[in-house]
Amino acid sequence: MSCNALCCCFSGEPLSRDEVKDGRAAKYGKYVDYVNKFQISMGDAPCKAPGCCLLGCCPFTFLCTQHHMRYKILNHVNPGSGWDNYLCCQGYIPACCCFAPGSCGEGTCPRTCMCCETICCPGLAVSSTRFVAMDYYQLTPDECDNRLIRFNNCLQLLSCICHILALFNRDFQQLAAIIDLIADIVFLMTAGCMTAQVDYEMKYRNALGTAPGGPPPVPVATANPVNPPIATVVSSGAPPDADSMDR
Repeated sequence: MSCNALCCCFSGEPLSRDEVKDGRAAKYGKYVDYVNKFQISMGDAPCKAPGCCLLGCCPFTFLCTQHHMRYKILNHVNPGSGWDNYLCCQGYIPACCCFAPGSCGEGTCPRTCMCCETICCPGLAVSSTRFVAMDYYQLTPDECDNRLIRFNNCLQLLSCICHILALFNRDFQQLAAIIDLIADIVFLMTAGCMTAQVDYEMKYRNALGTAPGGPPPVPVATANPVNPPIATVVSSGAPPDADSMDR
């Protein structure tokens, strides 16, 4: 696969049992047992769903695409619910300082909150939509997904390190700018692949008639949802948690 050639230096394996047995990582234990896979990997998305992939990675259409995708997945798992089950990041991100999912005005202005989420935290916006699909159908990322996400996370960390070094040594400023540009491009490409993957899954399930007749929907309208899957993407400027995505 194309991602194997591009990201051959990164492991495609999920977190091991030892990595999810203690502390915060213990939350991810059940995802190790999931065996269901997306119908297409993120690496196949540009070829099998090029239109959605382009819309999901283009900076000019990113906001509208993620806004629509969140609405689409919420009504996929709970038909006719509109924005009733919307939360900032769907509650997958714990409350921090002034940020508290469920208390950010979602009930009165869900569309506005979703726009703010996408603008301020584009990576989390993409990942949260994917989390809902993964929880609903008990999906786990495949090796290609894990490699692409880790490749992206590595570039975001490298960009962050270069910017820190540039604070102390001006010689790193140009390098930081170059790495930052590359990291931004990779982030958008990864987001586009992730968006297309989720959209393809929903269309496949609808064609089979298995939605919403599948597993019980996740409690997407609570501030303490089921724990997020182990593979997400970090965007530039944020430390790469095992697999976490934020910009």
